[in-house]
Amino acid sequence: MRHSLLKSISFCSALAMLLALPAAVAQTMTRVMVVADHSDVGSELLTVAVAGTSLQRALNGRVVVLPVRDLADALRASRTQEYDVIVAPAHVAASALVHGYELIASSAGQTKYVLVGSSSLKSLADLKGRRAYFPGQDSLRSYVARGLLAQEGLTPRSLKQVTYGQTSGAGLISVAGGGAEATVALESEWKTWSEANPKLGVVLATSRDMPGGVAVVGKKDTSDVVRKAVMQWVSSPDNLIPNAGRVVATTNAAPFEYVASLGLFTPGELKGVQRVSAKQAHDLAQKGAKLVDVRTEREFNAKHARGAILVPYGEKSLKAIDFDSKLDSFGGLAKLDKTQPVIFFCNGAECWKSYKASSVARDSGFTTVYWMRGGMPEWNAEQLPTSP
Repeated sequence: MRHSLLKSISFCSALAMLLALPAAVAQTMTRVMVVADHSDVGSELLTVAVAGTSLQRALNGRVVVLPVRDLADALRASRTQEYDVIVAPAHVAASALVHGYELIASSAGQTKYVLVGSSSLKSLADLKGRRAYFPGQDSLRSYVARGLLAQEGLTPRSLKQVTYGQTSGAGLISVAGGGAEATVALESEWKTWSEANPKLGVVLATSRDMPGGVAVVGKKDTSDVVRKAVMQWVSSPDNLIPNAGRVVATTNAAPFEYVASLGLFTPGELKGVQRVSAKQAHDLAQKGAKLVDVRTEREFNAKHARGAILVPYGEKSLKAIDFDSKLDSFGGLAKLDKTQPVIFFCNGAECWKSYKASSVARDSGFTTVYWMRGGMPEWNAEQLPTSP
């Protein structure tokens, strides 16, 4: 409750600032999103950490900083380019880098994550049908866990039960107490914990080296003045995000490619559904196929493919190929003609809503289902017609 209240207050405050500005001034504002992974210790201090920042002084007040702890919304925003600069954990930064941002800085050093099992397990394959504790499913740790499971051809639904908690520290405690048989942890956390609790767990899989802390990305047209001010801000000793570590300038985005490969992207193909490009989707729509936007009403109203209709997909199921559609809501599908070709799309390759919508439509008896995996980012990149 407290976390949600803080997030709502900070969002409303930032929004009010924007609405109060004259249009000409608002257009010159730099919009910065600062993201904290809710599973990390100290993330609840995010709102306080970015308040009254020196960045406003450096940019003469022409900046709005929005602290965000909702990782699902942060990942969405990383695809829509609604912020000029994003300060975020590695998986949010990796998504932004795929969608036109450039790396400005990153926390110094690398880190690894481990998938830890109870001492009775011998291999990753032994996790099938077992219980696991992971932080929230949009947290970096859970993305890594899903990627490591995939090495054995497993998904979270291959397990008997996955408990998604609010903190990372509870995972190892849960394994030790028998509440779960697997969890994900930083390798450094595991080493410290295993020394104090020998023989209570084993490492089943280890990630490659990956960026720790936070990364700073900016749009390609971000001015040098803004880049310099942001760099001074995030590298100051004021602890912008608790426990994020020292931030240094870098343009080497290669380490983020591995992060993106772990769990951000939908599969490249969907059986029984034809994947199409944005240009192909536009041509099909011209011939009578129905463009179906499954994003939120707010996103649709802000900008959508011209001629598209809004049929929101309410997503609560896991972002996985074996998602449970019964957990989701997609009532608007019943209003569509099953005999008419339909093209589902959302916010790009990392957005699972259109993948799920296409799958549900296929299983519901729609005769011709297309999936525009690239979604609105690809539609915009191709400069295809939009509304409003």
